[in-house]
Amino acid sequence: MANRLINETSPYLLQHAENPVDWYPYGPEALEQAKKRDCPIIISIGYSACHWCHVMEHESFSVPDIAEIMNKNFVCIKVDREERPDIDQIYLNAVQLLHGQGGWPLNAFALPDGRPFWGGTYFRPDQWKDVLQQLSDMYKQNYEELLTQAERIHSGIKSMSVFDAPRELKPLNNNVIQDAFDQLAHKFDKDLGGTIGGIKFPMPSIWEFVLNYHYISQSGKALDQLKLTLDKMMRGGIFDQLGGGFARYSTDREWKVPHFEKMLYDNAQLAALYANSYLVTGDQNYLATVSKIFDFIDKELTSDEGGFFSALDADSEGIEGLYYVWKKQELIDLLPEYSELLSRYWGIEKQGYWEDGVNVLVRPYTDDQFAQIEHLSAEELRQLVNMASKVLLNERNKRTKPSLDDKIIASWNALMIKGYAVAAIATHNNRWEESALKAADFLTNNMIGENGKILRTWKNGVAKINGFLDDYAFAAEAFIYLYNLTFDEAWLLKARELTDRVLRDFSQSDSPMFWYMAEDSDDKNVLKLSRILETTDGVEPSGNSVMAWVLLALGQYFENNDYISRSEQMCIYIQKNLIAYPNFHGYWGSVTASHVQGISLVAITGRSAVEYARRLHNTYHPNTLLAAAVSQSELPVFYNKFKDNKTLIYKCINHTCEAPVERLEDLNI
Repeated sequence: MANRLINETSPYLLQHAENPVDWYPYGPEALEQAKKRDCPIIISIGYSACHWCHVMEHESFSVPDIAEIMNKNFVCIKVDREERPDIDQIYLNAVQLLHGQGGWPLNAFALPDGRPFWGGTYFRPDQWKDVLQQLSDMYKQNYEELLTQAERIHSGIKSMSVFDAPRELKPLNNNVIQDAFDQLAHKFDKDLGGTIGGIKFPMPSIWEFVLNYHYISQSGKALDQLKLTLDKMMRGGIFDQLGGGFARYSTDREWKVPHFEKMLYDNAQLAALYANSYLVTGDQNYLATVSKIFDFIDKELTSDEGGFFSALDADSEGIEGLYYVWKKQELIDLLPEYSELLSRYWGIEKQGYWEDGVNVLVRPYTDDQFAQIEHLSAEELRQLVNMASKVLLNERNKRTKPSLDDKIIASWNALMIKGYAVAAIATHNNRWEESALKAADFLTNNMIGENGKILRTWKNGVAKINGFLDDYAFAAEAFIYLYNLTFDEAWLLKARELTDRVLRDFSQSDSPMFWYMAEDSDDKNVLKLSRILETTDGVEPSGNSVMAWVLLALGQYFENNDYISRSEQMCIYIQKNLIAYPNFHGYWGSVTASHVQGISLVAITGRSAVEYARRLHNTYHPNTLLAAAVSQSELPVFYNKFKDNKTLIYKCINHTCEAPVERLEDLNI
């Protein structure tokens, strides 16, 4: 018999809709029920592609006697962290305060008003039953002790959303970027790429900063570490060697065995990173990786309407990675003539061996190395791998596919729009440009209102949940990249509209930073618990760092010094953290570099303006913005820059432009 989650749209919540647990979605009904019953709350948080979330759902939440304990003693709330990152962050902070770390599934216990007093992550069924009984007894017998604990944790959570102003507001300079890179370089894994650690996440923001640092310093050390990382990732098991697309992280140093779920936000950022790296290096393997990422997105995560779904699960038939792994005998049966050669190519039973006789496909060698070892021409190897890949993909498609999380998230769609736009800028690929524009039209028509208000999620024609800072920031950023791709000024106007709403609804009174939730958040109780502030760049950049770049870029286009000053103040406030923890402030590093180096804007006017601007797409200029107009424009940057029958090229810094030139060869950027 279905519980209340049956009416939700989140695939994760729907996975629990037939549990015997009397689940509530997060909202006033659940909190009122807890107050009415005078009982504690369980807030259980996860996401659809989370392997251990599935395990706990199967082991505990589907078991009637465990559900009976939960229903009798608690009001039970299920939360999809991707829908409600505000709720997730509050209770994740609580668990981190208690244990020093957190993760998902996240299971928090709270008073009827929502204040957490205890929590943890995954529990085995016997552990879970013990926890339920102990905390239920404590609530009944030692309420004052729990109240004191809740007050202490609540105070800690609120303090985590306080950004202390630096004692001295030091101007930005080159030393900030150099010191941040030097500190980051101490963490480089110089043998296997990425940063040192037993588990490896791609962390695109870090490597975009390294690429940016290489551009401004011409550091061979930076470029070598970037290339090592990109090479190891694209040839590792974290990258689907057959179907394309990156998994969320690798469970080992070698990038070999992934946690097999594939997330939209990772692939969006990695597409942009590999495209930019292709511009710098000319490495065709990076371009091929971009193409395979988009093949995966087109096939698996693109809706008919043009938006992008959220994720593919790690599990098939309840087994992690089952869809992706291979036994050598399968290659022998499917490709008998070439099985030994292809086993060496994909590291089967050697470099790619995992467990229980199965292998994750990896590429121990570059294609050039392998062709030389096996005495093949590059073309012979290419044709063989293409043929074999089609055979294996056809066989793989007969397996049970991982489940799809088909909700559409505004911020992640914006990241994907940017990914397509960056790749289209780098390659002039019309199909990728069309994908970016179709998705942007979907976002603006279905998830952004006329007043610039964003709704975070969309499914089955329904958009809901007021957007958070990253929804606005990532969308504005994507629209600026679309302008740099198409030179359609409508995208800049949309970006400015979103930015002005952020300035109005998300600003802090005592800091240049922005709150994560707007004042008109869907849930006033969440605001009472804590109005989250997020400034660290993790697997996604923070909304604050992206807003700093958006303000800087729009400040150039609209000659708005208030925007530029706000962006600079944000970077000044964060510079101490950037230097101390660059691995958690990668995007901040890139924005700060733009301030330090001086962001330039190339404005081109006249009949050939767009053609000239697109020729500038062929090189990597992270601190240069482009503007092009064939005829008169209302953008301030074009004021008094047109001359009849001439195409003029202006290089402008801080709203001051050099004398125009008429040939790109005479432009110095």
